[in-house]
Amino acid sequence: MKPEDRRDGLILASPIEVLRNYFGQLPGDKELNALTVAQMEDLGQLLVQSAEASLADPVPSGTYYPGGWLGAGWNEPIFSTGLHLALLYYPRLLVHDPLSGYFFDRFEDLPKMKEIRMINPTSRSHVASTYTGPDLFAQHAVYFTQKSNPDHALSWFTRMVRSVVSFAPLIDKGILILRPQWPTILTRQQAIMSSVRHDVRSQEMQSAAERDPAGVSRWDNIRGGKVSVAAGVPHTADAPWINQEEFFYLAKTLAVADQAGATYVPPTDADFGMVRAKAATGAYKVKGIQQQPTKLLEEVARFVVPDLTLDPKTTIRLRQDDESFDSWRRELSSLARDSRDDDAQALAERVDDMLVPRIREITRSLSKSRPLRDNLVPDGASIAISAGIGFMAGGPAGAALGAAAGAAPGVIGWLFKAYQRPNLSGSDTVLARLIQK
Repeated sequence: MKPEDRRDGLILASPIEVLRNYFGQLPGDKELNALTVAQMEDLGQLLVQSAEASLADPVPSGTYYPGGWLGAGWNEPIFSTGLHLALLYYPRLLVHDPLSGYFFDRFEDLPKMKEIRMINPTSRSHVASTYTGPDLFAQHAVYFTQKSNPDHALSWFTRMVRSVVSFAPLIDKGILILRPQWPTILTRQQAIMSSVRHDVRSQEMQSAAERDPAGVSRWDNIRGGKVSVAAGVPHTADAPWINQEEFFYLAKTLAVADQAGATYVPPTDADFGMVRAKAATGAYKVKGIQQQPTKLLEEVARFVVPDLTLDPKTTIRLRQDDESFDSWRRELSSLARDSRDDDAQALAERVDDMLVPRIREITRSLSKSRPLRDNLVPDGASIAISAGIGFMAGGPAGAALGAAAGAAPGVIGWLFKAYQRPNLSGSDTVLARLIQK
């Protein structure tokens, strides 16, 4: 990566940069409609090469990996609610790179699951065998399986490009960090499969997998739903391997998070139970295990983003001040801990009690102060001060005042501080930006 490929301290090996370099700009309908199958394949090679190169770069601190449906399908409209809730809470999200992932074709190199033999419980005769695993799951909606219909493949790919490009502001800012999972699974498969074998022998892990079998993830877009054979039970020797896919999913998910240096935050109670059980089986105690407070975030969103949409511009505004966003997240984390045992009604009332008075106060403050409204996201010293005291931003007085603000303390400095940001606590600054969205 060349020095010019760095911006704001972030290494730009994202698919967005590959697209910019290939098309000369972010592609729109004109460029994508003109793309040929041959060009798509050339672009695919560049995307794969760039994605693999990005694996060597650790992500910034405060990056969380949700795994599962959101980690893999974050760019699809069906998962938009989950993404918006997560962006209310996490400073940065690690998610899968769907563009390089589309061109993955090394399915034969992926770890294989054990075939489960099914036995008739009465006659003890062999009924059938079942096999599922990542080498099969991963072949859904990839170029490898769509080559025979190139027009369909091209249409599928350009649709994915459009969806990823729509998130370009968040990707450029490092709020969404895209990484491929396949290189990690391939290079760490020995450790992953060793973990699976350990979990198969662990009563604690088996119990965790069976506690809520319908809720435990088996793959990025699959929870529960094991294949069963009528009038059959697993062969005695194979029975412990019934939950091997759940164990594989957990191990590979932890590997992907570890490769990047992110923190895995399971979104469901069942997956969280698996992580806790895994931590308990280790030689040392793992502290600080976290779970996404989905129910709490749904209640918070009911007030501040009732339509459950956060456009990239609003999401970036929430993080305009790192200290304010950190304060907001700490407050939500504390609320999540306090409400851990709440039922739905108690949780709703708790969030009401916390948010309603503050929203009313912020609304009153915003309605009374135009400078406060205008400067939730300041555009610069001269504009901020000019808006606050009535100078024209482009006039000589405004320019002189703006220049003086950075050089002199005293009255000018006080004005600058007063109008650069609203007189709100850190978390209320984020709340105000949400209200104004």
